[in-house]
Amino acid sequence: MKIIKKSILGYLIAFLTFEMLGILFVSNFSKLEQMKLVNSFNSPFFDWFFWGITQTAEYILPLTFLIYLWKKQKDLLKPYVFSYLISTFFVQILKHWIFSGALRPIAYLADAKVSWHLKDGLFINTINSFPSGHTNAAWWMYFWMAFLLPKKWMGIGMGLLAFSVAYSRVYLFQHFPIDTLVGAALGCLISLLMNLIYADKLQKHA
Repeated sequence: MKIIKKSILGYLIAFLTFEMLGILFVSNFSKLEQMKLVNSFNSPFFDWFFWGITQTAEYILPLTFLIYLWKKQKDLLKPYVFSYLISTFFVQILKHWIFSGALRPIAYLADAKVSWHLKDGLFINTINSFPSGHTNAAWWMYFWMAFLLPKKWMGIGMGLLAFSVAYSRVYLFQHFPIDTLVGAALGCLISLLMNLIYADKLQKHA
């Protein structure tokens, strides 16, 4: 019997809320308006805070969690790794083949004549914007962290961490909101699919 844990239900609540609010946002504002609004809420503290948040989706934390699973939760290794490989495969196909060369905000809005706030010393990419790989990785990784937690509110908390990575990609001027919505969908839904496929082997965590 395939049972979705309470913590994953909480995580999915956070995911669906993020997607619905995000769709409303991108449907009602132009890309220029979206970026101006997000970019207007800035500070030196936020620059470093969201830079730090975006790093959680890179190598150190996912690999650290992988090592933890290998040592303590080996039954989660296959779904964790497979969901990463499959979601990342789709991200790379979209980013480098189907939407290859899609302009990132700094290039797309180059003629907007807006003095954008950018974090000092941060390299800003210009192409291959769609979808967001960091956001995909965040919603994948925090899904499996949520899976090990017992309470719905803890799953919601993991969802908020994943959302913060998505927001950081827009705040740091690396992506448009739509890039993060698609990246989140790939990371979360493919992880959910792997969770369901491996449900019988993961019953001890239910």
